Amino acid sequence: MSDSPKQFIKRFIGFSVGPIVSAVISFATVPITTYFVIPEEFGKASMYTMALSISSLFIYLGMDQSFTREFNAEDDKKSLFWNSLIIPLIFSFILGAIYMMFFKPVSQMMFSSIERHIMIVLAVSLPFSVIDRFNLLLIRMQEKARLYSVLNIISKTINVIILIPYLLYVDKSFKGVINAGFISLVLMCVAECFFVRDYWTTKFKINKTLINKMFRYGLPLIPASIIVWLLNSMDKMAMRYFLNGKEGFHQIGLYGAAFKVVAIINIVQSAFCTFWTPTAFRWYEEKVEKEKFIRVSNMLMCIMNIMFMGIVVFRNLIIKMLASSYTNASIIVPFLLFLPIMYTVSEATCLGISFSRKTYYNILVSAVAAIANYILNYMLVPKYGALGASIATGISYTIFFWMRTLISRKLWFKFKIGFYFWNTSLMLLLATLDVVYNNIFINLIICVLILFVNRKEISDILDYVKTFLGKKTNKVVA
Repeated sequence: MSDSPKQFIKRFIGFSVGPIVSAVISFATVPITTYFVIPEEFGKASMYTMALSISSLFIYLGMDQSFTREFNAEDDKKSLFWNSLIIPLIFSFILGAIYMMFFKPVSQMMFSSIERHIMIVLAVSLPFSVIDRFNLLLIRMQEKARLYSVLNIISKTINVIILIPYLLYVDKSFKGVINAGFISLVLMCVAECFFVRDYWTTKFKINKTLINKMFRYGLPLIPASIIVWLLNSMDKMAMRYFLNGKEGFHQIGLYGAAFKVVAIINIVQSAFCTFWTPTAFRWYEEKVEKEKFIRVSNMLMCIMNIMFMGIVVFRNLIIKMLASSYTNASIIVPFLLFLPIMYTVSEATCLGISFSRKTYYNILVSAVAAIANYILNYMLVPKYGALGASIATGISYTIFFWMRTLISRKLWFKFKIGFYFWNTSLMLLLATLDVVYNNIFINLIICVLILFVNRKEISDILDYVKTFLGKKTNKVVA
């Protein structure tokens, strides 16, 4: 039995509050950060974030995904928690030691200078990142939506409380941003462990059978994850190596600032992906009508496209919230929006891959998108800098979306794709014309066309809102 409208929306809101408030805090912090930190230093901080993301792909070994897959299947959840956690935790110490052994070449590659202190911070951050990841996964799988949201808000709040005084009185360079983030991570791990302390204080035994089972599920996801990381990082790497020294970091800094604007979309991405996965699998086990999954996908596409329109039309006003040195980041925004939008909607349309357990298709999807991204970055970044990188990212994620959707359709059932075709086509048209002409009248004409294409979904969404507010009580969610 599928959720009623109120249950559906209430659960979604429960997981959404944290990401929304966190995003508001983060977005409000951007003007302050960009005021103190110049684009070149901001670019170096982005390189550190990228390195931490890469490291996570290797040290998790797919065990985080296996943990979520097996959580409802295993009776002894504490044993599952520890058997999922222990190997990534060990690998985090090993990789941290490797970073310290080769800190000079790694630091030189990342920052064009030797930064021993920052490499120590990176090495020590790895085990804390593992702890943070599994703590939050545990809370999420327990469906403790309020606690999950509260911890998200606390995390951002602590970061702001530490970051602003640190930049004011200690260090205005990229080191200040990194050090403040590290302190926040450690404090959050302590807070999270308190809330799940019964899991951390329990005795456990290594279960080789369970670990092997999780490896069989998780290991095939590693190549796909690594390729996705390449897809997500190729833009910054291209700017780092195709553009000269200071200019490269300057472009990465502008790119990072544009990502802060795109983070508005990440609110929906984070909330939806956190909420939808357990819901979709439950619906699948309950044999809910397939068309109900697609209706959710359609409404999601509609919401994302409306947000896309709003940000593109008002991007010049939004970017004025940043320091004047980041004004040129405005033109980067339109195509960069495709990353969170296409990924999020694909999470709803690619369910056929997950339901069939044929996750090896993810390797093919990621590889094709990454190859396209490499070719486009090679062609566009040397000439257009951060703008070229954003175009490469936008087109690559459109390819990513369509491959996931079409493969899912083949493995699951032949759902209609015309709605997605018109939406993605109009989004690409709006982004292209906005970058080339930046004309409000042209933008508004395309926005009207987008609203026309989404008229049915807009009506459905309004009905859901009315139902949630108590004006209707007899409609079942789809």
